[in-house]
Amino acid sequence: MKVEYINRHNEVQTFEVNEKGNIQWKADFEYCRYMFETVPNDTDADPKDITMVDPAGGPYIDSGYSMGLIDKSFNRMIVESFVRNGDGYEIIINKEI
Repeated sequence: MKVEYINRHNEVQTFEVNEKGNIQWKADFEYCRYMFETVPNDTDADPKDITMVDPAGGPYIDSGYSMGLIDKSFNRMIVESFVRNGDGYEIIINKEI
């Protein structure tokens, strides 16, 4: 299932469920904010542990976000984390819910 989303800059982004049950997010991520999990006083924080992605124009998506807010076909799909890949981000879905 593939969904097109138009952000506030009128740019088209796509969200598509992959074979693992996660969602591939394709968009222009040239100007993008992101956060990663950190622990106070931990010098080994890994920026690969992404917990939030916010491209210019949105949408802001973070861990715990209900993907049903993007499209009702994604109801009951809750974001766990993100993995950067060549096509954008794979949104890892919490499968225990």
